[in-house]
Amino acid sequence: MLALTLVRGLLYAVLIPPWQAPDEPGQFERAKAALSAQDWASTSANGPAWYDDLSQSLFTFAMWDFLDGKRPGYVAGQPLSRYITLYNEAYDGQYGSQPTYAAIGWPILFAPGASIVSQLYLVRLNMVLMNLAVIYLIYRLVQTIFPQNRFLIVGVPLLILFHPQHTHLTSTVNNGNLAELLATAALYFMVRGIMRGFSWPVVLAMFVCTIVAMWAKATAYFLPFAIATIGLFYLWRYRRRWYWLLPVFAVLAGLGYLLAPERLKILSLWIGRGIIEGQFRLNSLVPIDLFRSFWAFPGWVSVALHPFWYWLWLWACLLAVVGWVVFGVTQRRLIFSTQTRPQLQALTALAVAVVVAVSIPLVWSAITDTIVYRQGRSIYPVIGPISLFLVLGWYQFIPAGWRQEGLVSMAAALFLFDTLVLFYYAVPFFYSRY
Repeated sequence: MLALTLVRGLLYAVLIPPWQAPDEPGQFERAKAALSAQDWASTSANGPAWYDDLSQSLFTFAMWDFLDGKRPGYVAGQPLSRYITLYNEAYDGQYGSQPTYAAIGWPILFAPGASIVSQLYLVRLNMVLMNLAVIYLIYRLVQTIFPQNRFLIVGVPLLILFHPQHTHLTSTVNNGNLAELLATAALYFMVRGIMRGFSWPVVLAMFVCTIVAMWAKATAYFLPFAIATIGLFYLWRYRRRWYWLLPVFAVLAGLGYLLAPERLKILSLWIGRGIIEGQFRLNSLVPIDLFRSFWAFPGWVSVALHPFWYWLWLWACLLAVVGWVVFGVTQRRLIFSTQTRPQLQALTALAVAVVVAVSIPLVWSAITDTIVYRQGRSIYPVIGPISLFLVLGWYQFIPAGWRQEGLVSMAAALFLFDTLVLFYYAVPFFYSRY
């Protein structure tokens, strides 16, 4: 599976033209700038020399030919902000952190004198390697919860491996890929602690991955809610000793607040103000685009598939929901069993992570009455739990004697869909000029 992940990732990284992924020019600018303290603090007024190379590259590869927006004209010597959004200016230096972006752009150090495009492909390769780590962690996560269920252990990583939009995004430059990797690691250590007991190394790993993921990108802001769910489990288990557990959780919450990104505090105040004012309006386009771009919408969400495929995935998701009901009815005795309690708690924590992660862009859109944050990549940090719940639902409808054949059939169907998206939709779109 890791070899397949590498091959599929390299295919997308090579075949998708430069800058044809959401925010890739701006993300690459931050990744390259993070390798120099002077470049990291640069703005349009004092941009480094390679800003001009990046500007020219956008026109060399005709980035705007594949976008709906108006194409600007190239003017030599103009600031890079004329063509793309510079995050250092747009967010007053509060978007991401230099160490996390340095972790994204470090391969550039091997070719400091190479062209901008060559450096872009080096960073894309780093993104592909991050996806390898995500697949491995999800494999271990599922194996920890269901150690005897080969269908789930293999099926969940396969669903992500042949997930076209996820492969597309994790083969291009975006700080969301690092946030996803760190969030997945945090979820893995959460599950491991629930199933096998928390040790100080596991708690430290979970806490560090959570904090760094939140510093990497706002898409990881759901993690404190998952950790709080674990805290509730322990408060209930040791409810007679609450007098010493509460101070421990209070200290952890205080540390989390001190180490949290400043942007999280600002956004929390905005959300709180919006909730108090009670102005809610969710544009129906937000959940629709969130769903479609979660599964397949290549480019800058510019290559839409035929509606049939989105309806097919909708029915597949609804089938999984029915499967959860079947699972709850048929396994209701196990739900209250002490032997399966760790599994139930692990699934509950993952479910909370999914619900919060999906709710954040929806609630934000409803409060601000905007449709800006409606891309499925916003919830990729919980793609592991989402895939687990989907495959677990489908698993309920496969007879016991046909699960090996069912796994092979699912893998074949996913492979065909992934290949269809890449070679029938994406490649013809991007290479239509030739």
